[in-house]
Amino acid sequence: MKKLYLLFALAAFICSCSVTESIVFNDSQSGEYLITYEMGDAMKAFEEQMGGGAANSEKKEKGEVMDTTMVFADIMETYKDSIAALPEDKRLAMEAVRDMFMTMKVDEDKGIMDMGVGLNFNSLEDLKDIQDKINKVQSLNDQGDQLDALKNGSPIGKFMGSDDERVTYNMTSSGFERTTIVDAIDDESMGELFDETDENDKELMQYFEESYYTVKLTFPKAVKSVSFKDAEISEDRKTVTYNANWINYLKNPLLLDIKVEFVDE
Repeated sequence: MKKLYLLFALAAFICSCSVTESIVFNDSQSGEYLITYEMGDAMKAFEEQMGGGAANSEKKEKGEVMDTTMVFADIMETYKDSIAALPEDKRLAMEAVRDMFMTMKVDEDKGIMDMGVGLNFNSLEDLKDIQDKINKVQSLNDQGDQLDALKNGSPIGKFMGSDDERVTYNMTSSGFERTTIVDAIDDESMGELFDETDENDKELMQYFEESYYTVKLTFPKAVKSVSFKDAEISEDRKTVTYNANWINYLKNPLLLDIKVEFVDE
């Protein structure tokens, strides 16, 4: 079953999936960062490819249910001898993500498969290289080389996101900002990532048309206003949720930038 989950993780970049970036802030600007990949559609597509689905539903055994959190520091302590014997690049990657954790929520019968990578941070400074850490976590996957091959040498590569961007977070007593910094991008290159006259691009764009990148921010203070037009603010005005279509986000990652103003206290 573990190997199947790794295969699903790979399939998630081929089939439609959505991503949620969630940050919960405490008064001290510490908190929890979690990025979750919702891969239920990938699991369903894989099952159909393997001959499953509604036609065989009566013959199927009850599907597996899992809801677990794996802390890398604990794994490294438990398997320290095995980790010491890993190739140097894998061992260094493990060291780099020691303070992170992974979550997995699976309900096969309900078509749920959510995999997350997170960090309990002490300050915003801990988030400055969060994307690099997430990439290192992904590199530990046995399927990492296959993902790299897909990303660099196949038509689906440009649908898997870019490593040329990083997100910075800044919070003061009066507000918060999420800012995306992208290397080597300008107004002309934005929106030219996909060729809508190319059959491969057209077909892959259809796969991802119902996929979204969602940002969910929870603050210790009430929110007065936000710069993102269609953002939802919770009833207690402490949580802001907004999203962008995956294709639009890939064309222009700056779409998810936001400025938040807090209520004066």
